[in-house]
Amino acid sequence: MKSTEINAIYAAKAAEFLAAGYTINTNSMNGSQGEIAKIDFRKGNEVIRVLLNSETIWGENFRTADAIVLTVGRCTDERVINTQGFGRDAIIWNERLEVIEKRIFYRMGRRYDSDWYLEAEEAEEALAKNRERSSVRWSMEKIQDSWKARKEFKDEATKQILLPAVRRHLGKPKLKADRIASIVRCWKDNHFEYTVTTIGKNKAVLH
Repeated sequence: MKSTEINAIYAAKAAEFLAAGYTINTNSMNGSQGEIAKIDFRKGNEVIRVLLNSETIWGENFRTADAIVLTVGRCTDERVINTQGFGRDAIIWNERLEVIEKRIFYRMGRRYDSDWYLEAEEAEEALAKNRERSSVRWSMEKIQDSWKARKEFKDEATKQILLPAVRRHLGKPKLKADRIASIVRCWKDNHFEYTVTTIGKNKAVLH
């Protein structure tokens, strides 16, 4: 769904309270707490807030998802209920609401301004697929980076630099540089690794 559909759901929820005989209680709607929208309703001593705000939802392994959250909550603060006028005591603090109903609309897509949302199990499945695709893409990028970092050396200067380490590794102190057939450098486990192969097919892996 798009944000226009969420707006329609919000309007329908507000209409429910008007139809049930509540009036809009502007006294307690003073001040912004970063919400997208809020309407307070009152009937007798009961004050209900219908709230729409954006949140970051934390999941397993510190995964997060941006969402629009519709909350219907009851104010239990006696100061608010008993206050007349628009003073500070009339303000309802969102985090203190007694939650009656909550619906979470998860934003789909990687862009912050994406205007597509899903709810509940459908959203969980879509987010899981997105995480799986991201994991595969990350793995492919690492493989590509590994191949980009792969390089073969044939120059004499590199052979001379690595020769002492190759001798120690193979236990051949008299090995000459001209016996080195190939030198291949790869990126592995966050460091470069050199695989040196001699004419006799002996291999030395140097870190």
